[in-house]
Amino acid sequence: MEEPNDLNLSDTVMSEIKGMCVTEYSKPNMSLIAQINELFPTEQSLTQLDSVIAAVEGEIGELDNELAYLVETNANVSERGEEALKHAQKAMVELEKSIGSIRERTKSSDEIVREMTRDIKQLDIAKRNLTASITTLHHLHILLTGVESLGAWVEKKDYSSIARQLPAILNVLQLFDAYKESEQIANLSEQLDKFKSSLTIQLARDLKNAFQTGQLSDRITDMCRVAAALEGNVKENFVKWFIEQQLSEYCIIYADNEEGAWLDKVDDRYKWFVRKLTDFERAGLSNIFPNDWHMGRRLTSEFCIVTRDILYRIMTRRRQDLDWKLLGHAIQHTKMFEALLTKRFPEKDGISFEKTIWSVFDPFLDVFINAQEKTLNEFLDTCASKIRSGEEKPTRESSTHAVPFPSSADMFLLLKKVITESSKLSSEPDALIRDVIGVVRVCLRGYATSCLIAFLPSLGSQQSGAANLFSLIREEVAYPRLTPDQQFLVCCILATADWCAETSIQLQEKLAQRIPGVDITQETEAFYSITNQSLLVLVQDVESTCDAALQSISKVNWSSVDCVGDESPFIGAMRAHLRQAVPLVRDMLSDRRKYFAHFCLKLATQLAHKFVGSLFRCRAISTHGAEQLLLDTHSLKTFLLSVPSIDSVINSKPPTAYVTSVNAALTKAEMILKVVMCSLDTVDEFVEQYIKLLPASDAAEMQKVLEMKGVKRQEHSAVLNTYRIKIGASGSDPIPPSNSLTSRIGGALPTVGSAASVSEAFNAVVSLAADGLSDQTVTSSIDKLKRFERLVKRQL
Repeated sequence: MEEPNDLNLSDTVMSEIKGMCVTEYSKPNMSLIAQINELFPTEQSLTQLDSVIAAVEGEIGELDNELAYLVETNANVSERGEEALKHAQKAMVELEKSIGSIRERTKSSDEIVREMTRDIKQLDIAKRNLTASITTLHHLHILLTGVESLGAWVEKKDYSSIARQLPAILNVLQLFDAYKESEQIANLSEQLDKFKSSLTIQLARDLKNAFQTGQLSDRITDMCRVAAALEGNVKENFVKWFIEQQLSEYCIIYADNEEGAWLDKVDDRYKWFVRKLTDFERAGLSNIFPNDWHMGRRLTSEFCIVTRDILYRIMTRRRQDLDWKLLGHAIQHTKMFEALLTKRFPEKDGISFEKTIWSVFDPFLDVFINAQEKTLNEFLDTCASKIRSGEEKPTRESSTHAVPFPSSADMFLLLKKVITESSKLSSEPDALIRDVIGVVRVCLRGYATSCLIAFLPSLGSQQSGAANLFSLIREEVAYPRLTPDQQFLVCCILATADWCAETSIQLQEKLAQRIPGVDITQETEAFYSITNQSLLVLVQDVESTCDAALQSISKVNWSSVDCVGDESPFIGAMRAHLRQAVPLVRDMLSDRRKYFAHFCLKLATQLAHKFVGSLFRCRAISTHGAEQLLLDTHSLKTFLLSVPSIDSVINSKPPTAYVTSVNAALTKAEMILKVVMCSLDTVDEFVEQYIKLLPASDAAEMQKVLEMKGVKRQEHSAVLNTYRIKIGASGSDPIPPSNSLTSRIGGALPTVGSAASVSEAFNAVVSLAADGLSDQTVTSSIDKLKRFERLVKRQL
């Protein structure tokens, strides 16, 4: 007997069975051994065996009862299911019958509706055809009667009836364009064309006769309406003829060959047209023409075109007679006339009378540019003459501090006037302003050159040529000082250039708002350059007061100094000169403190460098002499740091940049003197000390220091070679120049070719000549000076 297969149940049934397993014993995967161990964990728990068995038997009995109840209640489930299925099948059969019945009835309804719609469509088509036939017959009737009536109206010159019916007849004829092949329609169209042709000739003749005879009435309005309805150029030809008649007198009176047509009487043109337009409206002509003709506007437009052409021809022919004031007069009246026209005829359909005539003057505005160039040049010449004569030079009596020249303000006011005038003259102001900016830039550069730089004093300008140069060397004559008035003039030139530079920046900002990309920075920089040149003149003037004191340093026999005392006389001399000169400059620049600060910085830096140069020209300085110079250097540094506030009520702290610059220059002087004080017993130790004190030095400077110590020339090589080895310099480095006068001057002399070069050459000679002459005999000095004179002459 075959073993029964395992019972395979669905997942849903298995989940339901698991849901019914509410106790541990009903779970299919229960472990009996684990359950027994859980019930009886120890031997003592076996005493409860009877109670556990009773509980299990009770649970088994409950399950048996529940299974018996389920089997009893579900015995007839299959019978009830089969009965329900039969009822459902029966209902489906009845539903299918009902759907079939509905489908049959729907088909019959669609057929009925289709038949009804077919009849309605036929009726609609019949109605449409009937309406079209009636409309066509009606149009044909209108066309027949209209063509017939048109012939009679043309013979009778009944323009009122023609004006009413002609547009309708023409519109109806367009409806029969598709029937032009029909003989009757073709005959009507040909007949209508003949009537239109004869009407066109007759209407043009009658219109001209009516206006020529002055018989103005409402009949002319009907004639104009007929002209507008007719095809072709009937209306335009008549309008052109009418405007020519109205402007014929104007074209004769103000022709380009008439004397009254010139620009000085341009306002008479506009007055004539204003009268003509007023008569045109007062006489009722504006009401005779249809409103859509805009006859007044068209008459005005033609007048503007004719006027523009006449003005262009006459200005081209008489260009040499044009004057910018005359041009401005004509433009001003033209702008007023165009404003009147714009008010009378506002812009319509993109057509405006603004700038219709004004624009004709634009090609001739170069007259304005040339005139302004001439005016500005004359202004600059006048300013230069006033400054040269002293009329415009500020004086110390009139002002305690430097003030700008009055002509600078006048110049900018004049430039403002030119720019304003240019915006009024051109119909495209930005285009003219671009040309005006070029004139403005030329004027600014001209003022900077002819009114500022030209009057800037130049120290040493009275000395010229090699002869004067050598006379200064031999006689030890210093540069001529500036007089107080000259100092004040330099400060005024500085103040003027500074004010012009600031105003130029403001002018550029204003112009850039209208025309992006405007650039006058070159002119601004030119004014700032003049301020710098003015400062250099002031510095050179004050600095020259200390030249004698600085030159005296190298004339002292420092090898004979055996003790250190108070500061040397040259320090007191420099202090006295600066105490006298600096406060004056400070008072004159009290209104421009930043430039006084720059002045002090340049002055102190120059004096410090000159002081170092004077130290290099000293020879055989002893230890006590170096200590004395070191004390003098400290005194000079202390005094230079107080120069900005010297003899001032307000004792302010000097700027950081100023302190740094002075300290850097004079600290080097202190280091050089300390090197001079070092012993040369051991070359290596001396060189190491030199490198420590002067790390940024070189072999040439070291040679100068050795000369200051009085080291013999034959001993220089050993020290310099050791120095090169210490700093790692190659043996191919150039040998420092010799100490001869001609060689040192040849290296110091710049290229000669300008006043600045000659001044620099003179400074080089003055700085080296004293040194060269002090150690040699008079005879050898004269020989070397002669050789140097020949050298300078060749370069000059």
